[in-house]
Amino acid sequence: MENFRNERCIAEAGDFLNGVDHEANEKLNKEIADLRSEECRVKVGEKTDPAYNNPDKIRSVYNYLERSDAELKKIRKNFIHKNLATAAIANVLDKTPFVKMGKWGEKIDSYLEVSRDKLLYGKDQTDSQPWHNQRGSALTFLTISEAGDLSVFDENGEISSEGKYPTMSGPLDKSVLDEKINGLPLTEVMVQDKINNGVDKATAVEEVEKRISDVREFIQAPVTEKFSNVIRHCADSLGIRERVETVNSLSIDHLKKVAEKENRSIDDMLVMSFGCGTGLATLKMLKKLKNETGEAPTVILLDQDPLSLAAAQSLAKKWNLEDKIEIHCERLFSKLGKPLSLEGVLGDRKLDIAEDSGLREYLPDGVYKQLTRESLKFLRTGGLMITGNMNVNRPQKEFLHGLMGWVPEVRMRSIKEGFKLLQKSGIPKESIEATVTASGVYTVFAIET
Repeated sequence: MENFRNERCIAEAGDFLNGVDHEANEKLNKEIADLRSEECRVKVGEKTDPAYNNPDKIRSVYNYLERSDAELKKIRKNFIHKNLATAAIANVLDKTPFVKMGKWGEKIDSYLEVSRDKLLYGKDQTDSQPWHNQRGSALTFLTISEAGDLSVFDENGEISSEGKYPTMSGPLDKSVLDEKINGLPLTEVMVQDKINNGVDKATAVEEVEKRISDVREFIQAPVTEKFSNVIRHCADSLGIRERVETVNSLSIDHLKKVAEKENRSIDDMLVMSFGCGTGLATLKMLKKLKNETGEAPTVILLDQDPLSLAAAQSLAKKWNLEDKIEIHCERLFSKLGKPLSLEGVLGDRKLDIAEDSGLREYLPDGVYKQLTRESLKFLRTGGLMITGNMNVNRPQKEFLHGLMGWVPEVRMRSIKEGFKLLQKSGIPKESIEATVTASGVYTVFAIET
């Protein structure tokens, strides 16, 4: 009987990313079946992303990235083989919590960048270096999120497919550079942020100037057909868009339910996005909710990157949502990993929703639990916490830190680890509902207090 139950649960899960990564598909299905047998609430999201209408392109992009990633692995292996002693020391450091990429890691990354250009980002491939130069920044998600609405250009620089947005920055334009944070010019805040983190002023100014130059290039860069295919159909892009849709659907449903149950106006409700980046996902949620109900909650956008918050302000103005957001530029964690105390941001206010769905995968287990407890303290009774993590058994998992070259390091976890960490933070299992995205890349956890 138990075997039959597990088989039925696996059948209900279906083929993640249309089954192109058979090993990952099998492992994820088993994870879900095992958790359901332990009475954990786990469901699988629907394939609503338009990319699923082109399964041949999903498979083609998967194979293209797989071939290139295999080539990069050979290059990396040969490089390490020639530097075995240094590699052994670096391996020890890599296992030490909070050790950043040292000189050895930077040396490998610099060496691989030449190959990444030849295999993926260069002019003979996707011609997308301006996007790659934003790696580690929330600005990259603007391209992925709006992939279906970007104009596509042919090799002659002519539009082959006209979209809503003319460049790879999507809805973001150069006006972002005119934004102010706490009344101060963006560049001034960016320089001061670096100085506060131990960078001398001359170096800080130089680094900020380079960053602004890269952003200008990104905002002006066209999208080629090959790059468009990758950001529409690769596993990572599908997963990011599905995570956004899942979080937004959970948020809207919850706010509507509270409004009806407690006879409260949505306008009077409060949402916080901790580590919000550009706030694009949250702003899209506000826009949709306002279109549906005529109301929208106040949203606290909390992040430590001034440029991302400037982007959030710029987008909020474009969508007439500026009066519904609060911008807080704060260091999210101390050097020892302690989360920011929310009392200084919230005062005596309580949250209807606390969301940090794109953050936990960068945190060690201990910090993960501390953030959970800190957020719970400020949730109203009946409030909703939404978090998430990239799955360890996701499809094409090596691509992220391999061919894509994403920094910083993402801590992929099993779905079961997500349940355990939340339970160890004081949340009962029955209060947790997990949604695995249809791509298999992410799991989103919803916890109602």
